[in-house]
Amino acid sequence: MQRQTRAGLPTRAALHPSGLHLVLKDIAVSELQDPFMQQTVTRTQAPERIVSIEPDKIGETDPATAPAGVIFHVGRCGSTVLSQALKQLDNVAVYSEPLPFNELLSPPAGTRQEVTRALRSIGAAFAAHAGRPYVVKFSSWTTLFADVIADAFPQSAWLFCVRDPVEVGEAVLRDPPPWFRGESEPARHIRSIVGASGQSASEEDYFARVYAAFCDTVLRLDPKHGQLVRYEQLSQALSAAPAHFGIPVDATQAQRMHESTQRYAKAPLGQPAAFSPDAAAKQASASAELRRAVDAVARPALERVRKALDRR
Repeated sequence: MQRQTRAGLPTRAALHPSGLHLVLKDIAVSELQDPFMQQTVTRTQAPERIVSIEPDKIGETDPATAPAGVIFHVGRCGSTVLSQALKQLDNVAVYSEPLPFNELLSPPAGTRQEVTRALRSIGAAFAAHAGRPYVVKFSSWTTLFADVIADAFPQSAWLFCVRDPVEVGEAVLRDPPPWFRGESEPARHIRSIVGASGQSASEEDYFARVYAAFCDTVLRLDPKHGQLVRYEQLSQALSAAPAHFGIPVDATQAQRMHESTQRYAKAPLGQPAAFSPDAAAKQASASAELRRAVDAVARPALERVRKALDRR
C-alpha cells in the first residue's frame, strides 16, 4: 500500500518568469499555536523542500482551495485575539500573517493578474497543508492590497478588524512596526502608495493617511462577503466570526474560545500572560497632534467603512 505524505507548510514564496517557487516545511497544523505563523516556523526543526509551479499552471486551482475566511485589519486592534481564539476550534486551520503571501504583495512580484493567480496557487498549497477549512489572518499592511486578495479569493468571507484610530496610532507611534518606517520592502512600498511624509508632515499625519488608506481599500471589496469587527465589540465577534466563515462551533469549543481571550494574545508560546485592557491609557496619553490628524483624515475614513459594513 502506498504511504501518503503530509503536505508541507508553505513558508516562503517567490514568483519569477520561471514559475512560482514555494518552500514547504514539514510542520503539522497542530504546531501552529504561536501568535504568528513565522514564530512557529522559526522554532520548529523540520525538513523542508522546494516545489515549483510552471508559469502556465499558476492559478489553475479548484475554487474549493480558497480560504474559508480572511481577516484584514488596521493593526493593534485585536485581530490576534480573534485568530488565537479561532485556533481553539478543531475543525479549522488558522494561519496568522503567513510570510508567503507577504512576499507576493510587497513589492508586487508581477502584474495584478499574475499576482492574483499566484495568490490562488499559494492558497491551494495552504489548503493542502490544512486538510480542512482554513482561515488566513493577513498582516496589517497587506490590507492595502485587500482588493487584490479578494480578486484571488472572490467567494471567501472576510472580516475587517478596526479600533479607534487614536488608540491604534498611539500604539504604532510608541512601538512602530517594520512597515511603518524604515527601509523594509513593505515600508518603501507603502510610502509609494500613501506618499512619504516629507519634511512638512508629521509622523501623526503619516499614520492617519495609512489608516485611511486601509479603510478606503476595504471599501472597494464586495460588502456582501464582509463584516466589520470593532475592537470594543470583540467578544460578540468571537461568536459571529465562525458562523460568518461557515465553521460550526459546539459549546465546548465556544467556551475554549472565550477562555483564550483572557490571555494576552501576543504572549510567546509557553509564556502565558493575562490580558490587561489598555484603551483608557492610550486615550489619555495620545497627543493633541495625533488627535488632530486622526480627526482630519483617519476618523472620516473609518466612518465611511462603518456606514458601508456595520449592519448591527
